[in-house]
Amino acid sequence: MNATLLGSFAETLRAAMRWHYLDEPRWFGPVLSLPFDRARSHLVAVLETPGPFAFLREESPFGGAQAPARFGVLKGAQVEEVSVEGRMVRIDVVTKRTEERLTLRLLLFGANGSASLSRGDHVIETVGKEGRTERAQAPVSSPPPAGRFALMAKSRAASAAPVAVDDVASAHSLGVFDDARAATSHVGELVLGEAQALMLHRISRPARRKLDALRRLSQNLERDLAEASAHGDERREAEALAAYQTRLRAGAAIAEVPDLYEPERTLRIELDPAVPVHVQIEKRFRRAAKLEKAVAHLGRRLDLARREHTDLDAALQLLAHATSFGEALKLHEVMRAKFGLKLERAGDRPPTPRKTAREKTYRTFELDPRWFVVVGRSNHENDEITFRVASPGDWWFHAEGVAGSHVVLRPRQGTDAPPARVIERAASIAAHFSKARHSSLVPVIYTRRRYVRKFRGAAPGEVKCERETMVMVPPALPEGLSE
Repeated sequence: MNATLLGSFAETLRAAMRWHYLDEPRWFGPVLSLPFDRARSHLVAVLETPGPFAFLREESPFGGAQAPARFGVLKGAQVEEVSVEGRMVRIDVVTKRTEERLTLRLLLFGANGSASLSRGDHVIETVGKEGRTERAQAPVSSPPPAGRFALMAKSRAASAAPVAVDDVASAHSLGVFDDARAATSHVGELVLGEAQALMLHRISRPARRKLDALRRLSQNLERDLAEASAHGDERREAEALAAYQTRLRAGAAIAEVPDLYEPERTLRIELDPAVPVHVQIEKRFRRAAKLEKAVAHLGRRLDLARREHTDLDAALQLLAHATSFGEALKLHEVMRAKFGLKLERAGDRPPTPRKTAREKTYRTFELDPRWFVVVGRSNHENDEITFRVASPGDWWFHAEGVAGSHVVLRPRQGTDAPPARVIERAASIAAHFSKARHSSLVPVIYTRRRYVRKFRGAAPGEVKCERETMVMVPPALPEGLSE
């Protein structure tokens, strides 16, 4: 905010706020609102780009929506003094119950400002960009013009500077004003409108990511449903093999047997020469039964995913046409509650103390003397075992379309591909440690670790993978496994 304009506004701000009682301040980045005079007036500060800027407003910028409360100790506090030092607004208050003196500083310089509440030299709480708690130095500036003046802004409205009316250049003029309050209110509304567009982008970003995830989930479920719908062919081949297994040669790679349902038709079935025929027949019957059960389950999941995609897309359309900060916040609250969306931003909530470092003890399971798996316990640990513990040639597993642990399959020696039984066991573990663990059958994808990568803006535990293969497995720890 221009220091000259803020200096002109200082006396108006002091007269408006001094000796009044504050209500509970509200913060929804990048806007901070300090209601006073029984919420009949608000000091609104846009702390980040397109600000920083501060102005007085009769109505809350959030309308009827309830933005998160901050600086809770200020509720009911009386304003003793308001002063401006350079591009910093200082508000000294006395709290209601304990009658202690606190200072709220609004730093309105640079590309991003901040607000900090302090008790003496101790900072209690800060919003806005972290680390901006130093005192604003008073820049050298010309005194404000006397009487009516014009506002000039060459780059952005928040940097508008007052000049004499005779010096107005129409290309950069924001208008002519009689006093600083009218000037700051005019610019403040412009900055608030730009901040609303920024806020809409921020709160719709997680919704757009989830919309894309729902689209991919629907596509995967459609593919899985098409595969599961082939359970009849799987059972037909299993029954034909069972009926004519005595005619099959041991170690055969291809079996040509009559179709029991269409005797004139011959089925050509691929076999594994290393596995006895009766074992392969039993496996085919089990797979057919699993696929048959999966059809109904996948159909229900597909309907839910499509319905949620449609509802979320409609909510995003409403959000795009929001006409005010308050309306956008109300829609955001509805979307957050209905779709489980979270808005993670630095400064939106008080910082939590750092956890003390501890020795990593990853969850590990032995599959056989050669193969073992490592399982993540949290999103951060998922990233660690995937990108720090695993080698590029290891195998990576994850339940498809749901949150869950990253599972890395590692050999104790050699580089050969794992056998089918080991892949199924590792996939079952990935299904067990996922949100779909209560389902009867879960799709699990797996690929080489080298094909798993982070993408820009990915949260901890979020990855993209390529060249993946899917298996349908029950979510359970196979018998005999020890952790």
